[in-house]
Amino acid sequence: MQRVWVVVLSVWAMLAIVAVLAWSSRPVSQPPSAAPIMKVVKGPGGKQHLVVLKTPAHATTATSAAVH
Repeated sequence: MQRVWVVVLSVWAMLAIVAVLAWSSRPVSQPPSAAPIMKVVKGPGGKQHLVVLKTPAHATTATSAAVH
C-alpha cells in the first residue's frame, strides 16, 4: 500500500511541475492585423489626400527546394 501512495504522490508532483512550467511561460504575441494602413498625404497646392497602403504579403518560414 505504501508503494501505491508513492506512485500517486509522484504523479501529482509531476503534474504540478508541468502546470507551473505551462503557466509561467510567456504568452505568444499576436500577429499584426491584416487591415490596410491609411495615411493622409499633402498633394500639390496643400490639398490633403487619403492614401490606402497595401498590407505586406504574408511571409512564411518554410523553405522549399523548388526554384521560383
